[in-house]
Amino acid sequence: MEDLHMNKLPAAEWDNRVEQDIINVVNYYLSGGSLKAAKEMDKAKELLADVLNDREARAHRQALGGVITEISQLSGMPGFSRELLERLALEVSGLDSDKLRMLAPQTTRHNRVDPYVNGPQCLEMILEEIGKARRYIHLSIMLFFNDHSGNLIAAALLQALERGVEVRIMVNYTVTALGYGKNLEVGKFSKISRMLENAGARLLDTFNSYYSAAEWSEKRAELKSRGVSESILFLQDKVQEDVEITGLNVIDHRKFMVIDGITSIVGSLNFGDQYTYQTPIEASSLVEVDGRPMGTPSGEEEWHDGCFRIQGAAALPLNAVFQSRWLLLGGDHFDPEDDFYHPDTNYALGEEECTLFVSFPGNPVNLIQQYYLDLITYAAEETVIVNPYLIDQAFWDRLGELGPDCSCHLAICNPLEVNDHPTNRAAVRSNMYEPFLNGVSFYDYSFTGRFSHWKITYDHRSRAVFHGSYNINERSACHDFELGLLVKGEGFAKRIKSMIDYDLGVSKKISDKKEFFKHPWMHPGTYLNKATQNYT
Repeated sequence: MEDLHMNKLPAAEWDNRVEQDIINVVNYYLSGGSLKAAKEMDKAKELLADVLNDREARAHRQALGGVITEISQLSGMPGFSRELLERLALEVSGLDSDKLRMLAPQTTRHNRVDPYVNGPQCLEMILEEIGKARRYIHLSIMLFFNDHSGNLIAAALLQALERGVEVRIMVNYTVTALGYGKNLEVGKFSKISRMLENAGARLLDTFNSYYSAAEWSEKRAELKSRGVSESILFLQDKVQEDVEITGLNVIDHRKFMVIDGITSIVGSLNFGDQYTYQTPIEASSLVEVDGRPMGTPSGEEEWHDGCFRIQGAAALPLNAVFQSRWLLLGGDHFDPEDDFYHPDTNYALGEEECTLFVSFPGNPVNLIQQYYLDLITYAAEETVIVNPYLIDQAFWDRLGELGPDCSCHLAICNPLEVNDHPTNRAAVRSNMYEPFLNGVSFYDYSFTGRFSHWKITYDHRSRAVFHGSYNINERSACHDFELGLLVKGEGFAKRIKSMIDYDLGVSKKISDKKEFFKHPWMHPGTYLNKATQNYT
């Protein structure tokens, strides 16, 4: 008879790495990820498949906030037992788990997170934090416009360089060059980049995120010879496969900054007067969060948007994400865990638990998309989704499958009429009829006359908030680099709920089912949306 003890690793022998690998394996497996993407893990997959009811397990995880962050949380998951955990521990104990760590959500604790919304608040905070930098600034942003606020940020970066601060920046030069409002001058990031480079900053263009097959073969060998890990090279392998299969360009849509290894900024906004304007908002005299008034942009060309400032250990996994993209685009080598980039200091600065989610073109499973799908599938208390684009058919299909018991907890806020996506309105009207009848509430932010680019969710049951660059569309789900932060903390969630409630209050709550299409096939917009969903 097989000695069962030989097929286990007793809990007394686990170290932190084994525990984290178990958590990563379970999270990735439950989200639908192939464990082979990380390593040959057939045995671990078999163990989980034999005992777990995926629906029950995912419901349990969502009740905790959408991600397993501690080994103790597995004990309450249906199908889990001490024996399973010890058998799973044996399977992961000898695992070279770096690839899995690049894919799975990464959690840090005792962070302090502060929310900011609308241009003046966000811009003031960004300039303040750049002004505090003493070691380095790592910035990844899709658009960096050559306009008033863009140049204010550039000037702050130049002052940081004069202080001796290391500055590394990734920007999509090509998409930025399109400008906005038929103004190509604001798209000339090259004017800003030349000033920064002359002052010593290192910059990379994220538009060049794909290599030809021959280029990648040569580049891969070169990067490997320079010591770039296989776990990072593997990420670009997936990007290469995606572009070869789909033929679509890929966009680095992430928006985040790491400063001195202890401060991070994560959000949905780019740099430019659409997002980081200085014009005073139309403020409410009744609603304030952290002493800052809530309101809407005063100008039609200005967008409602936001970001989080995080102080604490969350900077390390964010910096690792920056490093992987930086190296793959040909940037100089740096080690996120080096003392310079991760100083020996007190990182316990607050009460918030932060879990970082990333996705990329060709990822074996989009963990952010799966988070959204589980969020609506297992909603049991008030759940609000604020997003500018509602184009992802997988999202709508799942929403349409929900019954009234779940649907009644869901609210969606979207700028239906004032939107820069040509088919958002058609997508919503074509898919919202049945969910509306089942009890999903819909708020049209366009009632303000303004566009909301803010991307945030609120889950009351777990006191969790998710915020980042992710759009609910096909591009974010399948083809672009995205990043988001799940923040758990009762006090923080309450502050975010106040901000979201303000948006719901100034929006129009749709009360007539005729606003949506009972028979979508009768409307031309339905077909336009379907034809363009991968491109717009």
